[in-house]
Amino acid sequence: MSRRDKYHDLVKNALIREGWTITHDPYYFIDTDPQLSTDIGAERLIAAENATQKIVVEVKSFLAESQVVELEKTIGQYGLYRRFLARQAPERTLYLAIPQHAFEGIFSRQVGREAIEEFRILLFVYSLLESKPLVWNPQ
Repeated sequence: MSRRDKYHDLVKNALIREGWTITHDPYYFIDTDPQLSTDIGAERLIAAENATQKIVVEVKSFLAESQVVELEKTIGQYGLYRRFLARQAPERTLYLAIPQHAFEGIFSRQVGREAIEEFRILLFVYSLLESKPLVWNPQ
């Protein structure tokens, strides 16, 4: 099992503040060899639709010296997790949680924008200031 991201608890707490119930911490993929997991599984009731929205979240810090290298690694991880999730729990949606500095950095540049489009990455941006709300699917 991989070690938790530096901002794991910050993202988890932000989800809870926004009405999500944490169902898995971590969320394990079954029948993978080796055993893989993503950081968080969560769900919340959508009252208007009388339905439950279910997600899994991969938290990234983007603190490495090269954000390009971290983006490349993250894209591969995201692709693998999306494939396993589609087989195991197709009702769940995979999100990538990135910090504001990564969104303003590599994700606002051409390579980041093209990665989001090409690999259909769903993401939300978190602030290192705990009081700020999450920004879902920013443009």
